[in-house]
Amino acid sequence: MESMIAVDFLAKLDSERRKAGESFLQGTLVKEYSADGLECTVVYSHCTSDEIRQVIQKEASVAETSKYVLEWKFYDHDTPDNLKRELVLAGFEPSLRESVMFLRLSNSALGAFDGPAYDIRRIRDPKHLADVAAISHEVGRSNVADETRRLGLMLEKSPQSIGIYVAYIDSEAVACGRLHINENSEIAELSGGRTKTKHRKHGLYRALVRIRLMEAIRRSCKYAFVDALPTSEAILNKRGFEFLVQTQPFLYRPKSVKGESLARL
Repeated sequence: MESMIAVDFLAKLDSERRKAGESFLQGTLVKEYSADGLECTVVYSHCTSDEIRQVIQKEASVAETSKYVLEWKFYDHDTPDNLKRELVLAGFEPSLRESVMFLRLSNSALGAFDGPAYDIRRIRDPKHLADVAAISHEVGRSNVADETRRLGLMLEKSPQSIGIYVAYIDSEAVACGRLHINENSEIAELSGGRTKTKHRKHGLYRALVRIRLMEAIRRSCKYAFVDALPTSEAILNKRGFEFLVQTQPFLYRPKSVKGESLARL
């Protein structure tokens, strides 16, 4: 049975999703666009089983016309029941399932992430994003150039909404992670956690989580959450994060984009 804290947080998370981007169809669909306009994410939807097919087809058509990659972020408690099936039928590709993990923030909760001290720096100048890109290349990311460009635009346009941290060993960038906090929000999101292969299992991920939680607490956030793959889920669960719900991205890659820029997908 879900705890009352989990129920409360799930309600807050859904509220955050509803106000995260632009609302369409009288608020039943909320979309968020990347800074460069080349990606769009459906972060919240609430449609009936009768209308969902038409809504999905319309969004896919808009993606084709606008030439952006469309991601539909599905959570297990989303409705209608046929949402995932209709996404697949419309040509959306399912990505790996992740666990939404959340933590109620406090100084005592922070203590669970104590560990080895590392040289961790916050990236504020877009030119230093090359260190993040180097880590991303090493771990096998395929869209590094586009991601780097988008992170740079975020640092320029809304630096208060993103914190980018990089850990160094002997002046080499070896691990990184991001923190996202929307204006006037009490929820912080952790994302982008990556560690170079030879430096794993040395507490770098834990240290990067800790410094991001510290910033979230400093900015008066009450909760932090992360969409975690199994490797991260085990670390977070051991240190107080609770499982909330499963989530899965579904990607639509327009034909108009496939032929001209496979690299950015």
